[in-house]
Amino acid sequence: MDDRGSFTAETMALQRAFESYRPPGLRRFDDPYATAFLRPWLRVLAEAARLPGVRRVATGLYDVVAGPGPRVSGIVRTKVIDDALAEFVGGETQCVLLGAGYDTRAHRLSALAGNTVFEVDHPATQARKRAVLGEGRVTYVPVDFEHDDLVGRLTESGFDTGKPAVFVWEGVTNYLTADAVDTTLAAVRELGGDVIFTYVDVRALHEPSPFPEARRWVRAVARSGEPWTFGLRPTETRQFLADRGFSLEKDLSTFDAGGGSQLYRIAIARRARATHQ
Repeated sequence: MDDRGSFTAETMALQRAFESYRPPGLRRFDDPYATAFLRPWLRVLAEAARLPGVRRVATGLYDVVAGPGPRVSGIVRTKVIDDALAEFVGGETQCVLLGAGYDTRAHRLSALAGNTVFEVDHPATQARKRAVLGEGRVTYVPVDFEHDDLVGRLTESGFDTGKPAVFVWEGVTNYLTADAVDTTLAAVRELGGDVIFTYVDVRALHEPSPFPEARRWVRAVARSGEPWTFGLRPTETRQFLADRGFSLEKDLSTFDAGGGSQLYRIAIARRARATHQ
């Protein structure tokens, strides 16, 4: 990513902007900040979507370019995680957004209004985000997941290991190495947190894939300079998490959650509690 903001984070902001301009009774959520993160030509496209007829053309054009799956999967995963956070967060629960990108939950979700929120991401993406949203609502923690000490960075930034915590890891694992995924989960476990995360079915990364949309999707993210490098087989996710100290509570595809693709998945896991004889 170097010194640039993430393009995939920007496309996710565009997807949220499209959804936010749907009628109040139909949209799954409202993100009033999403458009501010877009480069000029994408902002024009998003703003045009305020008009119902144009919105259908704009989202249709996006789906033609990106292929079936990405936009609706992005919208559904946002809604599922929003709802899960509302159930997780309470009292002194800390929320940590890992690889936050242009996530604006700290600013738009009432469930997080009174809670401490940490946003962990590459400093280039954070710099652009701070320029839009400012400093006050969240604590920004610059981290490179492949190289930096997440536990150290968070505790230095005020994370309290004596309080409950939920970690949101949305749209990140598929861009990491297996070692980085392991290291991050170990850090979440050490910090005492539960975790809500997304992942891709590993079969999407190899041909022939059982998912018709996989080839186009995988090639598109590779062309953007942010290729998919990690996935899990859903039938093995429960054991994968158990081996790392977590108990899987829910695991479903965005398709099953409300639309999108079978290859893109959301998992909710609790930190396994020690048992006493």
